[in-house]
Amino acid sequence: MRILLIQPNYHSGGAEIAGNWPSSWVPYVGGALKTAGFTDIEFIDAMTKYIDDDRLAEMIRDRQPDIVFATAITPMIYKSQSTLKLVKQICPNAKTIMGGVHPTYMYREVLSEAPWIDYIVRGEGEEISVNLVRAIANGTDGEERRNILGIAFLEEGKIVATPAHPPIKDLNTLTPDWSLLDWDNYIYTPLNTRVAVPNYSRGCPFRCRFCCQWKFWRKYRSRSPKHFVDEIENLVKEHKIGFFILADEEPTINKSRFIALCNELIDRNLGIHWGINTRVTDILRDEKELPLYRKAGLVHVSLGTEAAAQLNLNLFRKETTIADNKRAVQLLRENGILAEVQFIMGLPNETPETIEESYKMARDWKADMTNWNMYTPWPFSELFQDLADKVEIRDYSHYNFVTPIIKPDNMTREEVLKGVLRNYARFYSWKFLEYWFEKDSFKRRYLLGCLWAFVKTTLNKRFYNLERVKQKGFRSEIEFGFDESKILTAEQMANLKRERPADIDFVGTIATSETENNDPECDSYTKIHEQHDMIQVAVIEEDQETRINLRVSLRAQKGIEVASEATNAETGLVILESIDVDVAVVNSTLPDMDLVKFLRHSRRVQANSYVIPSKILILVTPDQTSLISDALAAGVNGFCLKDASIEQLAEAVRITHRKGSYHDPAIAHLVQQPVTTS
Repeated sequence: MRILLIQPNYHSGGAEIAGNWPSSWVPYVGGALKTAGFTDIEFIDAMTKYIDDDRLAEMIRDRQPDIVFATAITPMIYKSQSTLKLVKQICPNAKTIMGGVHPTYMYREVLSEAPWIDYIVRGEGEEISVNLVRAIANGTDGEERRNILGIAFLEEGKIVATPAHPPIKDLNTLTPDWSLLDWDNYIYTPLNTRVAVPNYSRGCPFRCRFCCQWKFWRKYRSRSPKHFVDEIENLVKEHKIGFFILADEEPTINKSRFIALCNELIDRNLGIHWGINTRVTDILRDEKELPLYRKAGLVHVSLGTEAAAQLNLNLFRKETTIADNKRAVQLLRENGILAEVQFIMGLPNETPETIEESYKMARDWKADMTNWNMYTPWPFSELFQDLADKVEIRDYSHYNFVTPIIKPDNMTREEVLKGVLRNYARFYSWKFLEYWFEKDSFKRRYLLGCLWAFVKTTLNKRFYNLERVKQKGFRSEIEFGFDESKILTAEQMANLKRERPADIDFVGTIATSETENNDPECDSYTKIHEQHDMIQVAVIEEDQETRINLRVSLRAQKGIEVASEATNAETGLVILESIDVDVAVVNSTLPDMDLVKFLRHSRRVQANSYVIPSKILILVTPDQTSLISDALAAGVNGFCLKDASIEQLAEAVRITHRKGSYHDPAIAHLVQQPVTTS
């Protein structure tokens, strides 16, 4: 079988500012197919090489592929659809397959608009693609496809979607083939070196309302540090990589594994630098480890600060505060790591004052770099459902982080874009001077390289798609170029909101049924408990002030580290499923699940994970004796009064960790113990 992988020729003026990024799906899906025995695979990067349709048609005609894969994020969807249409016109017998986050959720709309697409791969692509290609190679896909998990297709004019494929249990089984890429094309402008985008972990336990990655990957998993650094060493030695950025939503959630990864990089002394995206709370948690991270080559951290106002942070469900954001930037800068912050602009409540506030905040935080990203209403996200009646622009090609899609209540789109561009101009005018006086020679060179990337793409007008800004005498006008046929009326928006064309319920991270499937393969997990000098604690508490106080106070106690936090049961379950936590301190009142149900779920998810089951210590009030009895029957390890001193709570954590149980003596005599039978 001759297989062709194509990255469509789509450009937006966003991430390309920093250089040309390799398509990370290609080595992972291509490598999985090669491992399965399909060796005749070629990749065409029409995006990086700016290959137009005429030239692409020639390349397809020359290769005569049997199967063609293309990917699609939301702004790329139309180009991806037209690319696969081109394939069908040239090679009508070729099977066309599309993957990516947009068709995963929007497969009904995609197949309705582009019936020439034979199959959509929904979710994590490696195993699904192998199963599908095997059936195609055997000529049996027509009969077998309803039994292939994780795909969608048209059958007699009707859309069929098979049940979701389970996530890949062990990411150490990934077999990426980086030789599929032409490495001379992928240069990171700030350091003028080759760049890679590998996967260390997949998934995210946090539920930011503007995002759906946490549902796409379904559960958080990470590779072993040694296995991942083996891949980095191969990239350095075989492909001369000088910089990599992790293609991960949350690489630092498992603190002990991330530290082990850094130590592995230090031990191998590969001389490579790298960057990550992560959460503010993880930087605050890892204050003492930041020097180690820098020693391991981590030089750039992009923080999901998102909003300048706490109101919007709460709207996004970010679970952080403005004060947290400022402190995280300070910690990174103190440790020689470039701190980049992100603001999301263009929500309905945007005003000239809020745009100005974001600029002042970026200056006040002393962020090394700042991005002002336009709110992009992914049609499959939770927040989109709330704002759908305000999203008249359904031209997805402009859903690119640099175009105001929503018109704010008190501003025009043009005013929003001009305000953001003004922020960029002012901020980096100041930074031009500051960068030259950076004392750290490497960081100074790196910052000036970042500045050069901005200047270069501003001059060629690729930055923020500046070509749409037209100068008319002494004033500028903006030509957004929206497809008029994709601008909806209020009635059309209301109808679409009712129809909910996206599969927004696509297999979430946590099963909600009491009768969850017991996976017979769960024994294939290797349960390796990370050894710690400190007791690793997770705090699961909705109230922000209480949670922060517990974090700070417990960390001040000898032998205790707060490894992670959650504000609700669902996030807490994914944390307990994902990382080694010795003791989980859980509020007895959770916002989204009753305590007993949470306890039962936690035991199930940990039984099916690679982590060692945590001890669970609940915080209760004196009048909850009945709940305590039910919790003990459900398997809780201990209970402690909410108003106990921090010293007493710390001792309760130590005893629970050491002995496996703790019953607060102040109320233990009031609690009915569960009856056990032999």
